[in-house]
Amino acid sequence: MKIAVEGCCHGELDKIYETLEHLEKKENIKVDLLLCCGDFQAVRNEADLSCMAVPPKYRHMETFYKYYSGEKKAPVLTLFIGGNHEATNHLWELPYGGWVAPNIYYLGYCGVINFGGVRIGGLSGIYKGHDYNKGHFEKPPYNESTVRSAYHVRSFDVFMLKLISQPIDIFMSHDWPLGVYHHGNLEELYRFKEFLRPEIENNTLGSPPAGELLSLLKPKYWFAAHLHAKFPALIPHECQDGVKFTKFLALDKCLPRREFLQVIDVGPATAPLEPTYDPEWLAITKLTNALNNLTPKRTVLPNSEQMSRFRPDDKVIESVVKVFGNPPKIPENFQITTAPYNPREPKKANMNQVVPVINPQTDTFCSTLGIINPCCPEKISTPCPNPEEIDLNDGDDDDDDDALDRNPDKTDIDDDDDDDDDGDEAMTTDGNSDTDNRISANSMNRPRLELPRPMNSCSGDIDHSVYFTDDKSLADNGTFECKELEGEVQDNSVVEPQKKVMKLKRRNQSLYTSNDSEEDSDN
Repeated sequence: MKIAVEGCCHGELDKIYETLEHLEKKENIKVDLLLCCGDFQAVRNEADLSCMAVPPKYRHMETFYKYYSGEKKAPVLTLFIGGNHEATNHLWELPYGGWVAPNIYYLGYCGVINFGGVRIGGLSGIYKGHDYNKGHFEKPPYNESTVRSAYHVRSFDVFMLKLISQPIDIFMSHDWPLGVYHHGNLEELYRFKEFLRPEIENNTLGSPPAGELLSLLKPKYWFAAHLHAKFPALIPHECQDGVKFTKFLALDKCLPRREFLQVIDVGPATAPLEPTYDPEWLAITKLTNALNNLTPKRTVLPNSEQMSRFRPDDKVIESVVKVFGNPPKIPENFQITTAPYNPREPKKANMNQVVPVINPQTDTFCSTLGIINPCCPEKISTPCPNPEEIDLNDGDDDDDDDALDRNPDKTDIDDDDDDDDDGDEAMTTDGNSDTDNRISANSMNRPRLELPRPMNSCSGDIDHSVYFTDDKSLADNGTFECKELEGEVQDNSVVEPQKKVMKLKRRNQSLYTSNDSEEDSDN
């Protein structure tokens, strides 16, 4: 079985597939699988492009949108992880992985799948210590900070990977594991990357969590990218039955006369050449779901003694196999969730206008496994309330509804000043109040607020904290917005800004109780 490995993709799918086709003809081989080690840039349209953390001069549409729209199809099954230059809002839709286009599969924040009897794992993103212990709290719309922190590796993802007990054949990361450069030809590396010398000599170059995983998992192969240089190394591991080696290879980005692609032979396939879920990984995902922190607070993880509770046994693995089948095939359920780029009708987009879109693949996976969808966790627990509609019910009769019937777009707000109200909160009101809202008869001469028409989305809270006998979670609840798919596909990833946004200060919180379950916008 032949597997091709590519370094940083940077959206150059056409050139990569052309190079692969040339290599197949030249060497008279057939490549069965392509692995891409990050910076894939699955950019579907201008909204995705605005959510890619690169200087504006480097934001180019490239060619992925052609594979997303169906204009082209990947000639070989392509498996990739995320790097630090991605369409952040697109990959946010698939935290547990999924199809970004026909025949192109994303591994998620972290994950393991099987292909032809080869077990392949991966970790998306790069390491930054200041974000490592946070949860995956970032979601559209992004700002200049969250659009970057969204691709930083989190401790929860590494914890999940540390629970793996069965052997891994191939592992992918974007940045290099810490210290791997000590096992290769450093002088050759310095010829092209002299500026790396201080970090290498101080042993600070690379990802410490990836270094831990390398020592723990001891895969046969480890592939990486990020530094735009080809670098092979042979890393020894002390084992009970002697010394075991991991073959490490970092590759360049896709440019002419650069070493960005290499083909390896992993031996004959022992299973059908199709991607399947890994049973152990499914079990790990299910058992650790309650630990998933969706806030910027510190993630509290089990200690070494508690860790065994989250390592799946045969019974748990068998239970997920019964649900997903044996083998647990990955369904080919790709769907277009937003309108692809149209070169004849270019549009302008800004990342602070991009709204979250719920991908049906993630919904299906989570509901099948019986876990919470981190993109819209309230969908499983409670209906999504309408954050823009408030009930000003103060115990008066329903006769007050006549005031709203005369002008349903105007709502009387209590303007009574109370300097001692420490529980006040600032609220941006840009939704439309229904005639179900009630006001007090004694509020006739109060200021009026005119509210614009609502947008469709949902918002809600759910507690993801986990408590142990000797630990307390520091995670707070997060609020999520989600945009459902319905009808024909349109460019629903961007919301137009409102002409005017008015900020009110809410007083006497106990009076504001929502009794409306309609889903509305919270933009």
